[in-house]
Amino acid sequence: MKIGRPQLIDEVNKGQILKLLREEGPISRAEIARRLGLSRPTVSTHIRELIKEGLVYEIGKGKSNKGRKGILLKYNAKYGYFLAGDIEGSIMRFAISDLCGEILHEKVLSLNELREKNMMQPEKLVEIMRTFVNENKINPENIKVISIGIAGIIEEGKLIFAPNLPEWSHAPIKSLIETGFPGASIIMENDVNMAVMGEFWKGAGKGHKNIVYMNLSTGIGAGIIIDEKLYEGANKFAGEIAYMVLDNHHDKYPGVEYTPLGALEWVVSGIKIIEKAKSINPKYNLIEKIFEDYNKVYEITELINKVSEYLAKAVVNIVSVLDPEVIIVGGIVGKFLNILMSKMQPVIEYYLPIPVKIIPSALYPKTVIYGAIYKAINHYHTKPVIV
Repeated sequence: MKIGRPQLIDEVNKGQILKLLREEGPISRAEIARRLGLSRPTVSTHIRELIKEGLVYEIGKGKSNKGRKGILLKYNAKYGYFLAGDIEGSIMRFAISDLCGEILHEKVLSLNELREKNMMQPEKLVEIMRTFVNENKINPENIKVISIGIAGIIEEGKLIFAPNLPEWSHAPIKSLIETGFPGASIIMENDVNMAVMGEFWKGAGKGHKNIVYMNLSTGIGAGIIIDEKLYEGANKFAGEIAYMVLDNHHDKYPGVEYTPLGALEWVVSGIKIIEKAKSINPKYNLIEKIFEDYNKVYEITELINKVSEYLAKAVVNIVSVLDPEVIIVGGIVGKFLNILMSKMQPVIEYYLPIPVKIIPSALYPKTVIYGAIYKAINHYHTKPVIV
């Protein structure tokens, strides 16, 4: 049904009122009218409708600037819920938040354990999600938006490229979720893009307009925000730094004609670091164990120094093309940024004539979750724009 202009204006006004209440409430009707430049009768009409819908409620009386008491209004963040997800190479993380983005419940699952239980088929994802919702005594019909970050390239609701999630290749993930949650809007996005939005909203990127988030985890990738907007590129391939070539890859790794991981990921990803460390000593089955022996075991120190050198060159390339205000580093490898930077900094300074601000994630390990919630908030509260 086509929306007429008066109805459209009403929807825009109600959207502005909800945004103000959500971000700065509780406030009175008079304050809403003053802040938004709307007439008091218009505000009162919209507030009646919003109270009837259950989106707004009265909480008592406050004082206006003139000393007269006015009834304060508050946004009903429990009117519904968002279900956020982070699915990467080794874990699934889910969170349920209220409509203001406050996380209420969380759950983390190991992909290896799910594989052992035969629970990694695409069809099982909905079962896992509904179980999580039901465990927390939430009616699935009250989930307003499902927002998921997945490690891979997503096109039309399908995971068209995800080396670390082979079971889901070209599976209709979005359609499957829609079947299990018919009343919810579904958002699917590359996990690193979600992560950069999380840092932009609530993390180390807050207050900056141009940021790059480098995820150093099972795999590697980057999320890019330019002028406060996510940049994805013509083919949604922007930020796939795993494919950055920093030297003659084939000469260094003879016999490797092609790797779906990408040249850079082949040498600095968490998987490859562990693989090389285990060839030194089988005990190195965790990233934490490897970094614990930095400057203690010569071979491990050399390995991490080489990884640091490659990462430094990647930073040089990123800065020379994008010139961000800040580069934020996260992920299971990225959490050891202080160790990596001891060797990265001299390389960066050697190649670049400008200073580079490189800082750790403020949200790890929930960076993607916060980005997914941010995306859900923007989707759910977006109202039509008058043109």
